[in-house]
Amino acid sequence: MKIKNLHIKEYNGLENLDINFESERKVLDLVVLVGINGSGKTRVLESVLDFFYKIEMFYKSQNKIELFYEEIENESIKTAGNIDVFYNELKNGAKGAFLSPKYLEIKKILKKFPKIIYVPTEINFQKVQKAQTNLKKEYSFINIVDSYEIKDIPSYIATRISKVANEEENLTMGQVRKKVFAEINGIFEILELDVKLSEISKDENSMPIFTDSSGKKFGINELSSGEKQLFLRTLAIKMLEPENSIIMIDEPELSLHPKWQQKIVDVYRKIGRNNQIILATHSPHILGSVEKENIILLEKNENGIVKVKTGDEFGNSYGQTTGRILEDIMGLETDRNPSVNNLLNLVKEMVKNGNYENSEFKEKYTKIKDILGEDDRDLFLVDMDLQIKKGRKNAESKQN
Repeated sequence: MKIKNLHIKEYNGLENLDINFESERKVLDLVVLVGINGSGKTRVLESVLDFFYKIEMFYKSQNKIELFYEEIENESIKTAGNIDVFYNELKNGAKGAFLSPKYLEIKKILKKFPKIIYVPTEINFQKVQKAQTNLKKEYSFINIVDSYEIKDIPSYIATRISKVANEEENLTMGQVRKKVFAEINGIFEILELDVKLSEISKDENSMPIFTDSSGKKFGINELSSGEKQLFLRTLAIKMLEPENSIIMIDEPELSLHPKWQQKIVDVYRKIGRNNQIILATHSPHILGSVEKENIILLEKNENGIVKVKTGDEFGNSYGQTTGRILEDIMGLETDRNPSVNNLLNLVKEMVKNGNYENSEFKEKYTKIKDILGEDDRDLFLVDMDLQIKKGRKNAESKQN
């Protein structure tokens, strides 16, 4: 299940906003929402959540979502019967579509019914205390990754070990653990992490233990804030076993080093199968890792009304430098410190106008050179322009 189109009639300040989640008539499996603070990125995610909540709670949403169903979903719903009625109820936000007897019948037939998974920006990482080996996650249509979900991660790992041990009886318990650890560490392989899941504590708590390249061991509660964001958010999603599902993540770059931000999209794509991932981000590193057709830019006009721009309306993002993305897509005037940039522009202007032989210019030029150093590209161009102008002036003096 994927979202094809979203129309927000009114939601927390967003009004009459249409977002198309397709490119060349194909539904996108990755959508990256970008915009300045207050442009509505988080509210778009919350409006989707609100839409499905209202369906589940027997309310009709004034906002509209058009959905795309995978073949296996359509076939399963057809098997249950009355596909047109069910689809129209869902499409139009009819009361109780997901709690109706028809849906309950469908739910029994579907092997992997889609889920809505939402990962908010703020997660309170409370201390995780104990694992159990019989964790059973009941199906839920809407899933919020919060401290309640996070606390189950040690139990998920312990349960996964128990399950693999039952399925592969020829393996020793040590081999089983190594296989599960490799499975989990493999999700993060692209990030080249220094810290890896390496063992389970041998006390009654059965807590996961991590080891870094120096051999130092860490409990799950001793991970850094960035490591917690990475491991716990990601494993909480994996624990929900998403398939053909919609996964919405607000600010996936939170507390992550830029090196991780550059590759975090690939990490989320490795979780589950055939999911639609919708991200809201401020990170130019994430934008540089995706194609422009996957980017939706939210901008406020002079009247404070949010408008949508798609990849056709701005430059390419994939593989571009951070500075170019900040300026071309995110609307930043410069990626330099504004005061330094103003000083640089002033020096450029003085050279351009021939005002480079006075003490004011020498003072400003010396200051900007001390700040930027000899190898700065823009300062190198200033020097070239300065030498050309001095050369022309000397030539003119000789002719006269």
